[in-house]
Amino acid sequence: MDIIVDGYNVIFKIPELGYSTEKCDIEILRNRFLAILEQYKEKRKHKLIVVFDGKGYGNTSEARVAGIDVVFSRPGIDADEEIKRMVSNSENPRHITVITADRDIEQYVKKYGCKVVEPLAFYRDIKKKVERLQTSKKEGRLFRKVEDDEPASKYIGPSKAEAEYWLKVFSGKQENDKS
Repeated sequence: MDIIVDGYNVIFKIPELGYSTEKCDIEILRNRFLAILEQYKEKRKHKLIVVFDGKGYGNTSEARVAGIDVVFSRPGIDADEEIKRMVSNSENPRHITVITADRDIEQYVKKYGCKVVEPLAFYRDIKKKVERLQTSKKEGRLFRKVEDDEPASKYIGPSKAEAEYWLKVFSGKQENDKS
């Protein structure tokens, strides 16, 4: 089974992931979400494709992050059209689950027999899987249950890109203070 995630649609539907870019840089939100998906991917062996609007990694429109295909829509095409293209070009669209709250995408992919899951339901499933994974990694020690109102990032820590970003921010501030 393949899972196609409407990236920004999911991020902005889940309050603890972002809600708005005013709170955080969009790259940090994206990297935080991908870090959570990396842990989810450890438990699931499905093909996982995350589609975002626009370019992300230099001049390439696709990247691979810990077994996750990350696709940035091509110029002139938004993520919605990219997802529709993937579904319509699929040899077996009945084996695809699309994660989105976009009604237009939902109606389109259902015509091909795809399953559609709401972002919040998918995110709750991710949190359960990540929690189980962390519990098993603690070698039998009980891991504190993640409450619904607490961000998963509190337990999994920052992504590498987030850590690098904050190191730059704080190292830049220290240099300015020395002047």
